[in-house]
Parts: sequence; C-alpha cells; structure tokens
Amino acid sequence: MRTEVGVASNAMTGSRHVSLAMRSSLLMTAGLGLIAAPFLLGLGTAALVAGVAIGVATVALGLAGTETSGRGTLSVAAHADYDRGLALGLVLAALLFVLSGEPAAALVFGIAGVAALIVTTVTRYSARPA
Repeated sequence: MRTEVGVASNAMTGSRHVSLAMRSSLLMTAGLGLIAAPFLLGLGTAALVAGVAIGVATVALGLAGTETSGRGTLSVAAHADYDRGLALGLVLAALLFVLSGEPAAALVFGIAGVAALIVTTVTRYSARPA
C-alpha cells in the first residue's frame, strides 16, 4: 500500500526524467532539425536565416552540455536559464512569423518552442550521473 502511494505521488508531481546528457542529445538533434527544416520545407529567407542561426546556437548549447566540468562547458544553472531562453525565443519567433504572414515557418518554430519547453520541464538539472 505504501509503495502505491509513493508511485502515485511521483507521477503526479511530474518527476524529472531527462538527464543532462540526454538533454544535450535532444538539443543537438533539434538544432540540426532547425537548420534543415526551412531548407527542406522551402520556407522564406527570414525562416532560413532564423533556422540556421537558432539551430547553430542550439547545437552549441547541446555541445556545451555534454560534460559537467571543464573547458567549454556551462554550469548547471546556466543550462536551465539558456534552455528557458531558447524555448521562449522559439515561441516568440513563431509569433513573429504568424504576424508576418508565414504560417509554415510559424509552425516549425512553434513546434520547436513547445518541444523545448517540454524538455526544459522534464530535465533533471543536476550534475549527478544519470
């Protein structure tokens, strides 16, 4: 009986299941997707430039998260802040594309922004091993 309560409590509080290493992999994949998607979907110049710029920054953020210490890495707190900023920036980019009449670009950046928000919500921001 006691175990069932613990499991239900854990599920209801939304425990964090994604490690920093997995988050880095997801960021690198998402960054490459943001670089490729505007080209593959034939989006406009603004979406191409935004996709490449944000995609490169996302890949760099993912690479900086592959280790918890050493040269070229960020603190765990910085990871959390940059992830939230990335998600907010993607959602704002989607809003700007909606306002400029580019619904396909808005959809690409909106989906990426929502995905980034979800990953940020479920990531375990700690330096302990997975």
